[in-house]
Amino acid sequence: MAIHERGLVEQERIIKKDRIVIDGVDASGDWNLIILPRVIDDYDLDFAKDIINHPQGKTINQCYQCSYCTASCPVHNYWDEKYNPRHFIYLARLGMLDELQKRADVIWRCVSCHKCTHRCPKGVLVEEVLKVIVNQMSKRGLIEEYPSKKFDKFFTESVIEYGRIEDGELLFGWMEKQGFNVMKDPILKKPIPFAGGLPDWLKSLAIKPLKGMNIDFLILNAKHMLIHPRTQNWNRFKQVLERVINEEGIMTH
Repeated sequence: MAIHERGLVEQERIIKKDRIVIDGVDASGDWNLIILPRVIDDYDLDFAKDIINHPQGKTINQCYQCSYCTASCPVHNYWDEKYNPRHFIYLARLGMLDELQKRADVIWRCVSCHKCTHRCPKGVLVEEVLKVIVNQMSKRGLIEEYPSKKFDKFFTESVIEYGRIEDGELLFGWMEKQGFNVMKDPILKKPIPFAGGLPDWLKSLAIKPLKGMNIDFLILNAKHMLIHPRTQNWNRFKQVLERVINEEGIMTH
């Protein structure tokens, strides 16, 4: 097991003694770590078949578990070591749904940087395979709808309506969906920036770049906050987009 994957083993299965002697040889230090065995008898191989049959999941069987994907993953290395692309693929191929479900709180955290895919020596489209795994878990009710998926839907709904997004409306609308108290004007019901119960970190994050903007650009953004701009002739494209979304089931999974 690679040293950066020790977090995959449950703590209760790891034994480390202060001193251990084997056949008269003192094996204390890093060699005295013992991992207890376990028996696995609950698995569903149909899960792997569903992934392989999906257009984005076809490369999953090319994986030979070298772990280059995990070693290069910024989420694993800088955020949470429980996010492990190699291990997710391993569990999915074996149909170990219980083990995947134990990682339901982190499995959706891919940031789509594609480092895993670019560094895979076997040509596995890692990021795409992981998305299929998450979607299949969602379809089977094994994982709750993850936050990034909720944002995708919110973003897509705005695009469908107007053909483009308005940054301020998107930001404050999303904060409102997260439960923050966003104040709105009484007439147009548009969010009033930085008013209400927004967290201080968000106010600081948004105010900093505003200080460097010229007055014309600020006025333009304020105007767009009040009257959301719409792409010219958008209704014609909107019908096509909605038909594709419905056919592909993009908004449901």
